[in-house]
Amino acid sequence: MRKEDVTAVIVYLFILAIALFFGITVLQVRAGQSSLNNMFVLYVIGAILAGLLANAILFELAHLAGAKIGGYHVASLNILGLCWYIQDGKVKFKLSSFDGLTGETKIHPKTGRKKEPNPTAYLLFGTLFFVIEAILVSILFIVALQTEDKTAPIWDATYFFVVMAFIGALALIYNIFPFKLDSANDGYRLVLVSNAKNRAAFNELLRVEHEIAQGNLNVEVRTFEEITNFTADLNLNKVYILLEKKEYAEAEKLIDNIVAARDKISDVIYLRAVAQLVYIKIMTLPLEEAEKYFEEKVPVPIRRDISKDVSMVSIRTYILMEGLFDKSRSECLRALNVLKTALKHTTPSRKKVEIKLFNEALNKVIDAHPDWELETYILNEEVVEDKKK
Repeated sequence: MRKEDVTAVIVYLFILAIALFFGITVLQVRAGQSSLNNMFVLYVIGAILAGLLANAILFELAHLAGAKIGGYHVASLNILGLCWYIQDGKVKFKLSSFDGLTGETKIHPKTGRKKEPNPTAYLLFGTLFFVIEAILVSILFIVALQTEDKTAPIWDATYFFVVMAFIGALALIYNIFPFKLDSANDGYRLVLVSNAKNRAAFNELLRVEHEIAQGNLNVEVRTFEEITNFTADLNLNKVYILLEKKEYAEAEKLIDNIVAARDKISDVIYLRAVAQLVYIKIMTLPLEEAEKYFEEKVPVPIRRDISKDVSMVSIRTYILMEGLFDKSRSECLRALNVLKTALKHTTPSRKKVEIKLFNEALNKVIDAHPDWELETYILNEEVVEDKKK
């Protein structure tokens, strides 16, 4: 298990512990005071659902406001899968996945500004908006204290909003945690953008991803020699553009620079950079040379991690490893069975290229083993284009 996953599990357990404590103290005491009796459970469930929706809206509106103040355009606003986005200057709607706990607001820098856009407000306003929410609920609680009869309706109304605010507090704990978790959180990004070079890379990454998402695969990408998680991710965007153009040597130079900075990047970025490098070697070198490189340069723990990683880059690399080196149809099928999940979680700006690269890898395995009947796993490259339209 990657350290990001371990950290996420710890945070989830911490949040669960707080939720249980709140349930057996605050809610249990209130259950004994409320006149709702058998309806109390439904009352709590309703407050939880209302809190989830209200705080999802609150946090994403906070991101939107912070983005505007920081000097960014908002490309899309996603709240619990309900996504409003800008296309051809018009606001449109669709159902969409998101990288976050309750939603995601995608932004890109405004052009023509003398001052570089600053993402601090975008990343910090979620916390600020929750503080305002907590103050309002506290005022309501103070008002309720004027009524000594704890069975009065005002107390049930007050605790309804207390539960809603508590759901917001749990989301905030996840969101402000200053380490990389299993989805994007503001605390981790705030720590990174406190560094000026990271901030520049963050803005460039937003710009490039937006350009690629709009279909501009010829976008100029600024690359960074000093590698961090942000600069590595940005450089990988350039790698995808180079792979699309079959400029493997240039792509390999960028990946080598990322791999060399092992101690400065997360496990997942390092792993996928190595997988990308192995993919290039297998696709460009004679099979014997590629296998020699694989045996000498890729240690067994990394091979094992590639086999477990549910991402398009690891899947296409793994089927090449197993199909051409180990000649294991069963291992190829095991990887292919999680293909849809990997594609679903692929960054939209990289999806078109990933589908093309995957198909090239799979066709190489099919050519080597025509009797394996893997043709049904070929992905339709036109689907991505249709969705953009």
